[in-house]
Amino acid sequence: MINQQIQQIWHIIVESNTFNFIFFAAIFIWIFKKIDIKKAIESLHTKIVEAIEAAKKSKEEAHANLKQVEKLVENLPQELEEMIKEAKASAHVIGEKILDDAKKQVENIGTNAKKIIDAEEKMIISKLTQKASKASIEAAKSHITNSLVSNPELHEKYINESIEELDRLNFGK
Repeated sequence: MINQQIQQIWHIIVESNTFNFIFFAAIFIWIFKKIDIKKAIESLHTKIVEAIEAAKKSKEEAHANLKQVEKLVENLPQELEEMIKEAKASAHVIGEKILDDAKKQVENIGTNAKKIIDAEEKMIISKLTQKASKASIEAAKSHITNSLVSNPELHEKYINESIEELDRLNFGK
């Protein structure tokens, strides 16, 4: 019976909310004593403070970088305008140089063409002169041959004149 009474009391205690509350409170106190909550909170606090400081420093650096970039781009429109002016001037100079070079090339081509035409003209004149000379020689030969055939005594006359000329040349030496 006492055993039963103890069991009933134990059963009432276990089923009561107060007992459960005290039991869980004891477990939490024991866990809090094992785990140094204060140290963990301080560590977490330190990390948060360091993160905030790092964020502030990053913000300041970003702000400084922004100021530098703003200074760099402050004169950008003027610099771009100046670059465009310089590019136009360079393009103008290069364009003039290209035109001058092209004019010189045209002049050289004209000069070379004139030289080639003059050389071809001289060659043609030379060929025409040779042909005219040959034609004259052939005409003279034909005339002499016709003259000798029509007048045979001229043949003897020319032979005698040639012999006399040879004799004169031999004796003249």
